[in-house]
Amino acid sequence: MDDEKRARLYKVAILPITNQFVILLEDIDGKRLLPIFIGRSEGESILIKLQNMELPRPITHDLIVNLFGAFNIYLKKVVVTDLKDNTYFAELTLITNGKEIIVDARPSDAIAIAIRTGAEIYISKRVFDKCPNVPKPISQEEVEDFKTKLENLNPTDFFKDLNEES
Repeated sequence: MDDEKRARLYKVAILPITNQFVILLEDIDGKRLLPIFIGRSEGESILIKLQNMELPRPITHDLIVNLFGAFNIYLKKVVVTDLKDNTYFAELTLITNGKEIIVDARPSDAIAIAIRTGAEIYISKRVFDKCPNVPKPISQEEVEDFKTKLENLNPTDFFKDLNEES
């Protein structure tokens, strides 16, 4: 657990140039953000929950949470575990029948499920070691500058300086 830093969803943004979604996870006890580019449906799913929208039928992440309830499964935590070849990896730690089960997941799906269940989110230190340092904005001027930079960001910009080491 010392290898994991507690995090929370800081922001969900749609990049106007590429019309792509990015989630920003915040290192709660640190000064970093972790941007993760995600698919449109996952981004919309996260926004639907954050905006407390009620849909007539469950969408995929709601269905998963409903299945957890039906089978007495508890989501203990979500961990963004690694970064390989410009792709993030995550795990769901589930508790069922007194046993802990770890399930591989995409970070976008893991976060969408975590915000529906209230599960804690963590980022592995290994991920922060491999990705560029994106500091949290502090002043309003820094926030505006960050927003401007974010709007002009594309996935290749974020990963261009990464070492190919895994």
